[in-house]
Amino acid sequence: MAKLSKSEVNDYKLNNATRLVLYIAFIIIGAVLYYKTYIKFSTIQKALGITIIISGTMYVWMSSREKKISLSNMDVIFGILSAVSGLLLIINPGNLTNAIMIYFGLFIIICGFQKLVVALKLLKVKDTAAILTLVTSIILIILGAVVTFGPLNVMSINRQCGIFALLYGVVQFANTVLLNDHEKQIIKRK
Repeated sequence: MAKLSKSEVNDYKLNNATRLVLYIAFIIIGAVLYYKTYIKFSTIQKALGITIIISGTMYVWMSSREKKISLSNMDVIFGILSAVSGLLLIINPGNLTNAIMIYFGLFIIICGFQKLVVALKLLKVKDTAAILTLVTSIILIILGAVVTFGPLNVMSINRQCGIFALLYGVVQFANTVLLNDHEKQIIKRK
């Protein structure tokens, strides 16, 4: 296997740090929305929309740093779909309170399918991280489906968004941290 250059290792570290910061942002937004139920609906919409747009832009940017910009690259597709989803959250007039849950749910489903593609690639090469990635993708797809198709009518939209943003952030953060050691071993082997 080819040895990774110092810039490739630095890109990996930057990408990983960026992901962790993004997932921490989802956790913070989720906690604030859950505990501060008096926040306006439009504020929730904008906060989630901006975070999702940043997430999508981050994936396209990471692909551009790896010089893999093409519509066949799943990160680019994921990034574009996420940015569109976030933009729809921001520009939606807010008169349909369930729309925010649908957009956010679709974003989580997109993340789950992106992880599923990665898991299937890892399974092909018999990588030990495949099972963890597969489990994470299934959890995200189920979570996204629950957010999209089965909003909890027993609590406010703020609390619903808070719980699901918190769960999304925790699942993604845990996945990134758990896979970090595995990825470090791969980098050392190359």
